[in-house]
Amino acid sequence: MNDRINYNGKSQKRRFHKLKKHADILKKRMSYKKQKKEIESLDNSLLSVVFKSIFEVKNSNYCDADQDVFKTIDLYRKELSRNSESISYGIFNSTATKQVKEIYEIAASPKVWGELLYFLTKNSQSKKVLEIGTNVGVSGAYILNGMKQSNELFKFITMEGLDQLCSLSNEQFSKITSKNNFYIVPGLYDNTFPKLVDTENDFDLLFIDGNHQKKPTLEYFEELKKCIKDKAIFIFDDIYFNMEMTEAWETIIDDESVTYSIDLYKWGIVIIDESEKIKNKRFGIHLSY
Repeated sequence: MNDRINYNGKSQKRRFHKLKKHADILKKRMSYKKQKKEIESLDNSLLSVVFKSIFEVKNSNYCDADQDVFKTIDLYRKELSRNSESISYGIFNSTATKQVKEIYEIAASPKVWGELLYFLTKNSQSKKVLEIGTNVGVSGAYILNGMKQSNELFKFITMEGLDQLCSLSNEQFSKITSKNNFYIVPGLYDNTFPKLVDTENDFDLLFIDGNHQKKPTLEYFEELKKCIKDKAIFIFDDIYFNMEMTEAWETIIDDESVTYSIDLYKWGIVIIDESEKIKNKRFGIHLSY
């Protein structure tokens, strides 16, 4: 009896989540033109960059150079999908192992979101980017290519707990740019994150995709606010992944430091711009699901 109640409860929750998702998509589609007009009227450089990037991906508005980048990353994706190397989770005190291709299928950024990440870094001309959650290096490949398109000198820092994935990503990143332009921080975040915030600053774009729990997500945000320029873009992945992430997202967009937030359902984007008097202005745009 209890099993049936639990099953029915989970089933109802899934149906509710699905309905909410479709209602959210419809709402964003219907308000798109109105929000586009409002964003243009605000004339904020970072907000314009984010909207331009979303527009380019929505309309597949890619030049030859962009398409060449995406073709190269697609080839890397194919390599990963065939890679049967076994990855150990021993650092987490676990005997579990997974093949690279399994990790890729579960955790790598889907193409449309990778392309958006590329345009955000390219259009914002980001010179210093932080990623929490290297994984197999797919999102990092988009970031590095975006940075390379608009800068001669840049720095990309990314964090990963599993040494084997660090090695895999390092090999791929080295094909994109000089090793002087990136650094993969290996080890458990509990050990590496405090050192990072003590030694690094002036990030202008930050991609947070390393933990889907409320407490660490909020801790990352609070600490990283001390490590940014006066203008910065934060990207939070999977903001509706679970209740904790949704609560974290709602707390973040109410923070007094936040100027604009853009809810893309999968991603949440936050802009901090100390030159603006506007605070906590919210937008919701449909990209792809």
